[in-house]
Amino acid sequence: MAALAEYCPKCNYKLRLRDWRAECPQCGVNILYYGIEDRLREEADVAEYHHALRQPKFDRLKFSLIGHPLSIVRLVFGLLPIVCLLLPMGTVTYVLPYGTHSATVNLISIIQFFVSNGLDTDLITKLFGSGLIGRGMVFWAVAVVSLVLMLVISLVGFFLLTLSSSPHGRQRNFAFPIVGIICVTVAFAGYILMVRTLSGALPGIFTGTVNPLAYIAVVLCFTALIVINVIFQKKDIRVKYTDVSEFLLPYNERPSTIEKKKAREAGVSTETGEAVAAN
Repeated sequence: MAALAEYCPKCNYKLRLRDWRAECPQCGVNILYYGIEDRLREEADVAEYHHALRQPKFDRLKFSLIGHPLSIVRLVFGLLPIVCLLLPMGTVTYVLPYGTHSATVNLISIIQFFVSNGLDTDLITKLFGSGLIGRGMVFWAVAVVSLVLMLVISLVGFFLLTLSSSPHGRQRNFAFPIVGIICVTVAFAGYILMVRTLSGALPGIFTGTVNPLAYIAVVLCFTALIVINVIFQKKDIRVKYTDVSEFLLPYNERPSTIEKKKAREAGVSTETGEAVAAN
């Protein structure tokens, strides 16, 4: 026992190597378990204190996700712009010596194009530098880059919706949809200019169509997000925080602890009084 403790925690008896039993040879108290309830209470006190510090973050996270019906609707519309990118922006048709090829332009077809063809910098440089189709390819590059930016913004904005109730959550909730509308507008404008430019430069070889419904769907989803956030602000819908102020106090200073202590003391006094009266 001397290897575990040098002195008895109760009587302060100095333990020696021959004192190998769990009980103190001086007062007989079990050295291992003496004061264990107090130690457990201290550890629980620390755990409850840290939980109380984290609880407001949990409350804000819960409110941002499912704390209000509008929170759930906001999450749905936060994901819909990404789904709308799967809708066709239009179609392109080009005639080659070995046949006519048509393709639907959307997020999947763009990804498949780059995956299958890779990023040939020499070819890109030649296409951009071409006097015939260079301008159209620049518009195409602007459309693709804007579409990718919109995808990234939509994904980041969707995940940041979980922090909607954080100190800067409202500013982010307005900023991401607005930037998303700008990006998708630039993407569709670049695509339309590309179709017009290449159709004029390559008559009978290249033709393209534009599907405005895809653009309208994405803009409506972003607009719905803005409207929902405006409703949150106008109605002043706030987080319902769990009251954990008691756990920020030391255990002995908590109102519940004081009440339990008074109740125990009152119970002991009553029992003592009844015993005296019986005698």
